[in-house]
Amino acid sequence: MGIKTDKTSKAKEDETLLISRILGGQTTLFRQLVDRYAGQVLRMVARLIPSPEEAEEVTQDVLLEAFQSLARFDARQASFHTWLMSIAYHTALKHYRQHHRSLQLMEVEQQRLDAFPDDETDALLDDTDRVELVERAIETLKPDDQMLLNLYYFDNCRMREIACITEHEESYLHSRLQWIRKRLAITIKALERDGK
Repeated sequence: MGIKTDKTSKAKEDETLLISRILGGQTTLFRQLVDRYAGQVLRMVARLIPSPEEAEEVTQDVLLEAFQSLARFDARQASFHTWLMSIAYHTALKHYRQHHRSLQLMEVEQQRLDAFPDDETDALLDDTDRVELVERAIETLKPDDQMLLNLYYFDNCRMREIACITEHEESYLHSRLQWIRKRLAITIKALERDGK
């Protein structure tokens, strides 16, 4: 356990030193950060923006914003990775809202969500025979909710990190994830009822 912590601490120190050198005028060193994180940024962006060309363009915008804002990075607040993913999250959502307004949202009444049983939610979402329906249900979520699901379930981010990325309180994110899970379950049932 101590070895991993030492390696993590050393990597963070190396990254902090690299950022200091970039801010000190050695701007070509930013390429090292790009090489380290561009793939992760692209994966996050591409989950919301499926067009490869658009996702690549937005990724470039994220990296440019990170470079231009590097002086505002504070290692005491978050890791560079988390800070960069926050820029990616907000840039991707902004781009999506500006260019993809055709999202078909299925409205679900709050009373129906509150009354939907947790065990039925778990059964519907954990059923491997419903994977395609789950994917279709996810597509009906608002972009913010899709990104939250991706961060928590697919990227395995800790709630504290997601809170930094999204700029929401952890308690809000916990309740939002529960709401999203129930909404997905209700949507899956509706898709099944309507004949898929």
